Amino acid sequence: MKIVVITGEESGDKLAASAIKELKKISNEPLKIFGIGGRALEKEGIQKFFDISEINVMGLIEVIPKIFKINRIIKSVVNQIIELDPDIIFTVDSPDFTLRIAERIKKRNNKLKILHYVAPSVWAWRPGRVHTVKKSVDHLLTILPFEKKIFEKYEVQTTFVGHPITEINIENFKKNQINEGDREVFLILPGSRKKEVVSLLPIYLEVIRAMKLDDKYELVMPLTKEMTFYVEDILSEFGLQNRIKIILDEHIKYSYYYHAKLGIVTSGTAALEVSYFNTPYVTAYKFNPVTYFILQFLIKTRMGNLINIIQGKFIIPELLQSKSNKDNIMYYLKKFLDDNDYLQEVLSNASEATAKLKSQSTPSIMAAEKIIQIVNEK
Repeated sequence: MKIVVITGEESGDKLAASAIKELKKISNEPLKIFGIGGRALEKEGIQKFFDISEINVMGLIEVIPKIFKINRIIKSVVNQIIELDPDIIFTVDSPDFTLRIAERIKKRNNKLKILHYVAPSVWAWRPGRVHTVKKSVDHLLTILPFEKKIFEKYEVQTTFVGHPITEINIENFKKNQINEGDREVFLILPGSRKKEVVSLLPIYLEVIRAMKLDDKYELVMPLTKEMTFYVEDILSEFGLQNRIKIILDEHIKYSYYYHAKLGIVTSGTAALEVSYFNTPYVTAYKFNPVTYFILQFLIKTRMGNLINIIQGKFIIPELLQSKSNKDNIMYYLKKFLDDNDYLQEVLSNASEATAKLKSQSTPSIMAAEKIIQIVNEK
């Protein structure tokens, strides 16, 4: 089976690799994998057209300098796919990139089958993208329970596969696999991109200092390897380089998630992960000012945290832009510590929300099964 996998950032690379790993288990024939990916897909044997490092960019304004380069990449990728004539094209997340490729492919060869994994957030902003999905993909795999109904309304063939976070087995982390000492764990998750770390970590460290959390807790900071350089410089500026434990290993990271008492988390996938482990936290985020100004006219929802969106109300504290400051973060941390009723309400809602993210199987297995089904229907 010849399969082309296209993704545009690290999270999509991991999702795609997990599905390909399951596909190898159930496929009756060997796979030849081509496309765009990163390290995770490399391990699964992808023959790359390009690496995700050449595409990965976040924000409306930040993408402008890369527009011409990305357009050249899209044109090249489409040409290579048409020439390759694969059995199926598997596009994963990064809709502004992957769906542009899918749309161009369909214009040139409508017979090529395209399966897209992770729907664009049309419920949050740019609802018109549902029409792009309809004309660009043969089947859509959604990871949020309410998305299936939205796309099926427009006659898009859709399957809810569950959120990838539900593939994490919390039972594996219940045993004390970490050396906590006498102090409880406090999580600090500054983000996975340089601009997030540089803008938000200093604020988090001001909170640490003001509340003297380094005296009361074991401070733990899970990071991607790429971010350690920026983090170490900032920690040194605050004199906290020896007071915060940096964690790079994912298995150990989840152990700390399970045992944590409290945390400060930059909005994104990490926030949902911490909620999945039922740990209370305050979330913060800062956009480029111009990006944020534009988003005010585009976003349909007032909430960004998925727990809040699923529950339809503000449960997890969300602090955006100027609200992402020391005083506001301290207010909510103290509220968690001093108001048990509030704490239990947050944890209960988070647990309810994450339960809704589960499907009948695992997302990776269901994605692999759908690939096989579409190929066999040709």
